[in-house]
Amino acid sequence: MDRKAIKKTVHLTLLILIAIVIISGLGISYYQTIEGITGGLLSKNLSFQLHTLLFLPFLLILLIHIFFSWLWPKKKSDK
Repeated sequence: MDRKAIKKTVHLTLLILIAIVIISGLGISYYQTIEGITGGLLSKNLSFQLHTLLFLPFLLILLIHIFFSWLWPKKKSDK
């Protein structure tokens, strides 16, 4: 894989993880609303477990994202 494909994969993975972490965080705080929206699929306990389990993968992908930005800075022709 070339750099561009790796960067896109990391960006997409980070975006998905951010969305899941936000939704699971809301599922902890506003569990009745999130349970209603998801049809009971995402309970308060499941939200907490998801939020806890995704912490390390989220942190790892975030650090990779920051490292790639530092390692391969954006060039003017790299749009």
